[in-house]
Amino acid sequence: MDRILGKIEGDDAGPLIIFVGGLHGNEVAGVKAICNVFKTLKSKNVPIKGKIVGLSGNIAALKQRSRFIDYDLNRCWDPEFVKRLNRLPRRSAEAAENREVLSLLNAIEQESSGNYTRKVFVDLHTTSSDNGNFVIIPEEEARSHIVRVLKLPIVVDLDKYLAGTLLQFMYKRGYFSFAFEGGLMGSDRALNLHTAGIWELIKACGAVTPEHVNDFSYYDRITAGLAKNLPHLVSVNYRHWVNEDDCFKMKPGYHNFQKILKGETLAYDKTGEIRARCDGLMFMPLYQDFGNDGFFIVEEVEQRPEYF
Repeated sequence: MDRILGKIEGDDAGPLIIFVGGLHGNEVAGVKAICNVFKTLKSKNVPIKGKIVGLSGNIAALKQRSRFIDYDLNRCWDPEFVKRLNRLPRRSAEAAENREVLSLLNAIEQESSGNYTRKVFVDLHTTSSDNGNFVIIPEEEARSHIVRVLKLPIVVDLDKYLAGTLLQFMYKRGYFSFAFEGGLMGSDRALNLHTAGIWELIKACGAVTPEHVNDFSYYDRITAGLAKNLPHLVSVNYRHWVNEDDCFKMKPGYHNFQKILKGETLAYDKTGEIRARCDGLMFMPLYQDFGNDGFFIVEEVEQRPEYF
């Protein structure tokens, strides 16, 4: 698998948009969606303003369909760690993800050179539970039209709980940066939502004009009613951290944004029941073998405007 899944640069001034899929190797929908869009862009010779780039994330893990090999590639982007890694001789970067960090960062830096009207970074993911259709973004950017065209729940404040994400790293480098969660891992709906969402995003960023891509843009059709009963803007109140030896097991049946009550049994570990510490909405319950985030509890802080 190549690092660069697709790249098109137009003659006119415009944005730089970088899409990354498969930062977790068991989440392949983003990679497939990027390839779908680039195939159409090239076959239909769609005019581009600026530059659009699609990158694969953790290539080693994607080949094994595993979340990661040695460590989570979406929890390691601490600037000081990246600096230290860059100073190591390449042969010393023994962990698989060490090599992935260096290769992915090199690709991003190479594709970022040039003058653009703005720089946008989109990290494509899927979840291990249902209703996993949402956007994760720094709070100060949450009201941008770019993410609101997706008409999905918007999650802020997650950066207070998750350190070392690639979207945080790119945001600090001056990119308008967010994660686009397409839905349940391995589902056709997640692939379709990511594919359609990419079309909406490149239109919203000004990389293509609507008249050139309306024939391929079907986002409203597949999202009709998708977020109707979901919150609009939510903030994170609590995270349940999981250690490897906790024997954590999420109680079956929970999905994203399901209402939960304080004291409700949500999961189990070696100490017994794990109960909700507050009322709220379930967020990202862990139904896979890998990961340290058992679940989050969020609350709605802004309701959906009527024009949505």
